[in-house]
Amino acid sequence: MIRVPGPLGPHHPAGPDWERTLREFEGRVAVLAHPHPGWTALHARQASDGFLTDVDVQYHQDGQHRLLVRTVRPVPAQARVQPLFTLDGFLRTYIANHGDDTPPPITLPDLGDLAALHLDGTPVTATAITRDGYFALSATLDTETFAVAGTDDLRAMAHHLTFQTATTPH
Repeated sequence: MIRVPGPLGPHHPAGPDWERTLREFEGRVAVLAHPHPGWTALHARQASDGFLTDVDVQYHQDGQHRLLVRTVRPVPAQARVQPLFTLDGFLRTYIANHGDDTPPPITLPDLGDLAALHLDGTPVTATAITRDGYFALSATLDTETFAVAGTDDLRAMAHHLTFQTATTPH
């Protein structure tokens, strides 16, 4: 994945590479609804057989990873490689980028501990996992999966995502 910095404000990804990513993704991409004003957003892309499957938006402040938002869509049936999204793998990726060398096993919450992830203002039931001060949430809407990971102190902010598309103003 190639990471391309967004602007210093309004703290969402922007620019020609972001616009190209949105056009190629042909769908909704989740971003934080209200990122911290001092954060910088970077975005990354992952493809399978030339088909864009994942878009990450990573929020940074003073060189530290703060939150990671991922949008995943299915690949066409004829694709040779079918990517697999797991919430456990997503959280482990966040933790690895955050600096932990050897994260202990993830603990899954009870089924009753499902969380609400607000997607464009609409609460959607999400799966949540935690690990020693880190969390990850994911929800599927239609065929897309939206996920967010971060440290526990940012959990409230992370529950609110909004969508960007090639046709929405940024």
